[in-house]
Amino acid sequence: MTDSQVVSAQGASWRPWLLHPLLLVLWLGSFLLAAALEHAPHASLWFPPAAVTFAGLFCVGWRAVPAIFVACVLGTWLTEASNNAGEVRLGVFAVSSLVFALIHTGAYALPAIVLRSIASNAPAELTLRAVSQFLLLGALGALLAAVLGTFGLSHTELLDAPDLFELAATWWIGDYAALVTLAPVLALLLRRVGGESGVRRFPPFEWGTWRFPRAASAKLALLLLATLAILLGYLELSNSRALLVVLVLPVVLQLWIVHTEDLASSQLGMLGFSLLTVGAAAGFDVGEDALVLQFAAISLAANTYLGLAAPALYAANKLLRDQVSHDGLTGALSRGYFEDFAALELAAAARRRQPAAIIMLDVDGLKDLNDTHGHAAGDLALRELVLRSQSCLGAGEYIARLSGDEFAVFLPGTDEAGARDVIRAIKQRLEASPVPSLGVHVSASFGIATTAGGVPSLSALLQAADQAMYADKRARRRSP
Repeated sequence: MTDSQVVSAQGASWRPWLLHPLLLVLWLGSFLLAAALEHAPHASLWFPPAAVTFAGLFCVGWRAVPAIFVACVLGTWLTEASNNAGEVRLGVFAVSSLVFALIHTGAYALPAIVLRSIASNAPAELTLRAVSQFLLLGALGALLAAVLGTFGLSHTELLDAPDLFELAATWWIGDYAALVTLAPVLALLLRRVGGESGVRRFPPFEWGTWRFPRAASAKLALLLLATLAILLGYLELSNSRALLVVLVLPVVLQLWIVHTEDLASSQLGMLGFSLLTVGAAAGFDVGEDALVLQFAAISLAANTYLGLAAPALYAANKLLRDQVSHDGLTGALSRGYFEDFAALELAAAARRRQPAAIIMLDVDGLKDLNDTHGHAAGDLALRELVLRSQSCLGAGEYIARLSGDEFAVFLPGTDEAGARDVIRAIKQRLEASPVPSLGVHVSASFGIATTAGGVPSLSALLQAADQAMYADKRARRRSP
């Protein structure tokens, strides 16, 4: 091992220990931010510690529990001190800190560990399944933390609220709004600090190489300026709730960013929008409209993740279409897809009074090739035949695999002379060089059928071309 490798290994061994103080600092710092964002007694617009806990338990696992537990205890002390003008009731503090730490850690441990186990087998791209799992499990964790925390701390006398149900609802929304916005970014931060060892990746949400082009900067600036203008208009018009409906505009702008820029730009837009909305609600008396702003932040985050999952959905749909429409071995069109396509093209050619032709191909000596070199060699020969034939076809001309070694080429707008030119070009390509790695040439027999003299059905054309192909094969066998 070289000196640089030793230094690298030593660095990797101590870096994970940074995660514990980092989790503690992030949790307490975000707890103080949540206190500043409090819009009702014991109710915060945003509760970022929920995101820190969720991200820590997901990335680090059970090893994150001590740091989170200590942070919960210190957070309870800060709450008790602020509620009683700096005086701490030791009995209430002791029980409340234990109850809160157990409930908060346990409530988020369940969904985070479940998602952690699921993510180990998840694809690297962001899919609708990954998004749904994150959003639903995050909502479950926030709900458990809110309900259990509200009723648990009310019995320890730390919380004194006239309507526990309302407090639990606002608690839940505040936790969830921060979790869906911040958890993936915090997971990325923990991974960057802790390194590869012992830190679980959050693959679908990782930024990768961050590029910040000028176009992304302009779009983000437009998003933030539009959000700021709507919020300022809301304040200037005496908190007109109707104006908050216009927050749908930033959602549309964010979707524009999602579909045209990278993951980093999308998450920065989501963070900027959330910070502006919760900041406005914290800085001004928005009353019951705080809930509208929270839902706007959650809606934008959810739409961001769903939008980011769209490319994977498109790719999956394309793969399914290709599997249905193409032969898996050769890449030629499948028989069913070819027959549907050719029937439609024949009907269109008849309406336009244009010719059409079909060429049948049959590989010569495929059985002997399989017996001599193995079936893998036969498969390679079939793929090579399709590849070289496709290079001789123009736009709108396709080759399909009808059976084991039989292929058909459809040529719209082509007469018999044009079809013979195509056959000549394919033969030249086949004779130009042997199949790589086999050292043998692939040859084929050909047959042509055209629509000259009428518009026969597709089956009639295929039968005529098949008969012509076998006539060609017999003639070539008789020739010396």
